[in-house]
Amino acid sequence: MRKLLNIVIISTVIGLIAACHSRRPLDEEQVNVGTSTSIEGDSTLYGLACDGCTDTVLIFLPGKGGDPITYNILEATKKRHIIGHPMVGDWVAVILNGEDTTVADMVIDLDQLKGTWVELAYPTVKERAVDIAIDEEMKKIQDSLIQAMMKPVEMGFSLKRHYQAQTVGRQRRSTQKEDDSPVVYPEIKNYTQWHVINGQLVLTSQSRPLNDSVKGEVVNDTADFIFMTRDSLRLRFKDREKGYYRRP
Repeated sequence: MRKLLNIVIISTVIGLIAACHSRRPLDEEQVNVGTSTSIEGDSTLYGLACDGCTDTVLIFLPGKGGDPITYNILEATKKRHIIGHPMVGDWVAVILNGEDTTVADMVIDLDQLKGTWVELAYPTVKERAVDIAIDEEMKKIQDSLIQAMMKPVEMGFSLKRHYQAQTVGRQRRSTQKEDDSPVVYPEIKNYTQWHVINGQLVLTSQSRPLNDSVKGEVVNDTADFIFMTRDSLRLRFKDREKGYYRRP
């Protein structure tokens, strides 16, 4: 009897592995996020990409368990709504078609989305820096100084496990040295969290608190995915599109 029970257990384990071979065990983040997040209004499905995925079908193992499900992604592929390139064992987000639940309108590879994404940000010349020039000699010195300081810096964000985010780049500092500089870099938000909600990337930032009794303001920046490759990410925010490259 015990021998028979052992055979059944071994057969079950082999069956699960064959159904969806994962490169890594489920971590805490994957266990806590099942068929949908705890965010109200989010209909995203979460799970693993399984062996057999192609440009036309996604073999999907739901995060809350069950058998693998096959979704048709032909139209999503044509519309470039497959964000990343799902590999076996990758944690993915799936947006289903509103009329046909066998069709996925969008697939986002969350494992490939994680990482550090940056762009080159260039400084601009402060208006008051131009007014300082009194004569030609002074203007030449000022122009030379400004030219030397017009160097781009990397700015962006890191998307980490457990939906934690971190800003990458220059943080705004109210120091005398910064105030005296003839150039100013773009302001960068202090991102602390990220989520994928209904096919959009939501980056949450929080301003620095004024004091112990006044908390910093929490703001959500929502962006549409345009495309993501191994080294490139392009997002459409409400005011403009932004392109990033992956930093090792």
